Amino acid sequence: MSMRKVIIICLILTTIIVPLTQLSFGFYYIKSIELCPLQHDIMLLMAIGGIFEAIFFSVAFGFVYSITPAKYKIGEKKENSRISQYLIGAIMCIFGVAATIFFILLQIRVYGNYKKFQWKFPTQSNYCLSIIFYSALGSIIGSYVAIILFSTVTMIFLFGIGV
Repeated sequence: MSMRKVIIICLILTTIIVPLTQLSFGFYYIKSIELCPLQHDIMLLMAIGGIFEAIFFSVAFGFVYSITPAKYKIGEKKENSRISQYLIGAIMCIFGVAATIFFILLQIRVYGNYKKFQWKFPTQSNYCLSIIFYSALGSIIGSYVAIILFSTVTMIFLFGIGV
């Protein structure tokens, strides 16, 4: 296995791990509304956003690979049909829009309450369990990292870096 393949596989797996982590945190705390009365829908936004991001990145990697010029593909030299590229592109756009909407909603919820929230006194209305709030904050940062990693893999595929 070439170094290019190893780097691409590591980047893709790291990119996919981010939304799966977001998804797991979201579903783990989704029924714990009393743990974060300040923003009780943060975990729901993380869970649904994680689903859309995972599907988006998976389909987007398939789309980028399908439009990669054949001379840059390792082992495969035939071109894909245009109809499959259009179909994958349309699916990618739909899930990309949904993932972006939930990503923006999560940012509005987290950053809108960042200065208000506290984790020391559970009886107050601005209480939120620190792991819930910081996992939402971490998933936002992780999503930015995943976007950067996706862009890196796209450049490696389309420009033939390392061939």
